Amino acid sequence: MEMRISALTSVFFGLLVTAALASGALTLWHSTQSRAWDQRIELAQTSYAEHLLLQSNIFRLFKQHGDVLLMGNRDGTATETALRSDIAENLAEIRRIIGREIDLVGEGEIEELELLARIETKVQALTRLMDSLGDIAGTADQASPRERLIEIFDSDIDEDLELLIAEALAGERAEVDETLAEAETFRSTIRTGVFLILLGTVVTAGTAGWSYRRMVVLPTLRLAAKIEGFRTGRSRQTAPIGGALELRQLDHLLNTMIGTLDQREVDTREQNARLEHAVSARTRELERLLTQIEQSEAARRQMMADVSHELRTPLTIIQGEADVSLRGAAKPVEVYAESLVRIRETAKHANHVVDDLLLIARQESGKLRLDLREVDLCDILRETASLLPRRITLDLSLPQAIAKVDPMRIRQCLLALFQNATRYGGGKIWARVEPQSNGFALIVEDNGAGMSDAEKAQAFERFFRGSNAARPEIEGTGLGLPIVRAIAHAHGGSVTLEDREGGGLRVVMVLAVDRPIQLVWSNRLQGSQGP
Repeated sequence: MEMRISALTSVFFGLLVTAALASGALTLWHSTQSRAWDQRIELAQTSYAEHLLLQSNIFRLFKQHGDVLLMGNRDGTATETALRSDIAENLAEIRRIIGREIDLVGEGEIEELELLARIETKVQALTRLMDSLGDIAGTADQASPRERLIEIFDSDIDEDLELLIAEALAGERAEVDETLAEAETFRSTIRTGVFLILLGTVVTAGTAGWSYRRMVVLPTLRLAAKIEGFRTGRSRQTAPIGGALELRQLDHLLNTMIGTLDQREVDTREQNARLEHAVSARTRELERLLTQIEQSEAARRQMMADVSHELRTPLTIIQGEADVSLRGAAKPVEVYAESLVRIRETAKHANHVVDDLLLIARQESGKLRLDLREVDLCDILRETASLLPRRITLDLSLPQAIAKVDPMRIRQCLLALFQNATRYGGGKIWARVEPQSNGFALIVEDNGAGMSDAEKAQAFERFFRGSNAARPEIEGTGLGLPIVRAIAHAHGGSVTLEDREGGGLRVVMVLAVDRPIQLVWSNRLQGSQGP
C-alpha cells in the first residue's frame, strides 16, 4: 500500500484529535448530565421537604381546628390564618418545583402534578369540612361536631390525605433513587468510554510510533547508509529501501542516478579505452611512419651510395678508356674505335641505370605516365619471349587475354623477369597467363635455387641482389624487380614472389582491368616458344 508521510501523519493526527474531541465530548456530556442530575436530585429533595412541610402544616391546621372545636374557641386566631397561608405557599412551591422538573426531564413529571392537585383538592375539601364543623359547633348540639371531627381525623386525614402525601413522598424518594441509579450507570458508561478512548489513544500512539519507525525512520537510515556507501565508494547497491512513498520516490531517483552514473562510468571507460586504442594505434602508426621515414632515409642514403657506386664504375671505365686512348703517342684508328665502343657501351649502361631509377622515382611520386592500349597479353608474352636467346616454355592455352595496359612497360617487365630467371634460375623457364578476380596474372617460373623468405622480403629494394646473384660473373644492377613492381603498381596491380612446387621461384604479376573478363595462366603446357 502506497502511503505518503504526510498522509500517515494526517491519519494519526486525525485519530489523536478524534480521541481528544471524544474525551472532551464525554467530559462535557458528563458535566452536563451531572448538573442535570444534581438539579433533579436537588428538586426532588426540595419537593420532598416541601411535602413534609405541607404535611406538617396541614396537620397543624387540622389540629388547630380540632382545638377550636373541642374548646369552643371560634375567634379566628392568627395561627390558623398563618397556617393556611403556609399551606398555600407549600402547594405553590411544590407546583413550581414540579414545573421545573417538567422543564428538566419532560412530561414524565405530570403525574406528580396530578397527585399534587389531588392533595390540594383534598386539603380544600377538608378545610371546607372543618369550617362547616365550626358552624355546627356554634349550636347547642356539641356531641355531633366532636364525633364528626373524630371521623374526619380517622378517615379523611389519617387515611386519605396521609396516603396521598405518603405517595408523593415515596415518589420523590423513588425519583431520587432512580436519578442516583441512572447517574451511576451513566458514570460507569463514561468510565468505560474514557477507558476505551484512553486505550484507543495508547494503541494509536503505539501504532503511530511503530508505523513511523517502519515507514520513515528505518527507510531513512537505510537511505542514508546507501548514500554514504555511494559517497565513499564502498557500495553501489540499488536494493529498494521500502517505507513511505516520498522515501521510495527518493530512493528510485537515487537508484536512477546511480544507474546513470554507472552507465556514464561504463561509457567513460569505453570511451577512454577507445581513446587509448586510438592513441595506441596512432602511436603505432606514427612509429611505423617514423620507422618508414627512417627506413626511407636509410634507403635514400643507401640508394645514393649504390647509385654512386653503380655510376662510379662506368664513369671510371669511361675515364680509363679515355686516358688510355690519349696517353702516349698516336694510335691506330682501330684502337680509338675500340675504345669509343667500350665508352659507348659503358655510357649506355650508366644511362640505363639512371633511366631505371627515374622510372621507380616517378612511380613512387605518382608521375609515371603510361600509354594505355587494349592489347593481347598472350601476344606480348610471345613477342617478349622471342627476344631472348634461351628457350622459354609458354602455356598458350588461352586464345586471347585482352587488357588495357602500356605494352612497352609490360614488355619491359617481362623482359626483366626473363633475364632474372635466366641469370639466377635453373635450366628451365616457364611462363603463362592466368585469370584473376580483378584482371590477369603474368606468371614466370624457374627451377633454380629460389630465394629465402628474408631475400623475398628485400627483393624489391633498390640494388638488392640475392645470394645466388653474388657471383662476380653474374651481371645485374639490382633494379629489375623494383622496376617490375613500380610498373605493376602503376597499372593498379601487384607483384609477389612465391616458391615453385618442385623447387625454384615463381613471380606473379597481377594486372587489374576495367572489365569483368578474367584470364589466367594455366599450368597445362601445350607448346614452347623459343628465339
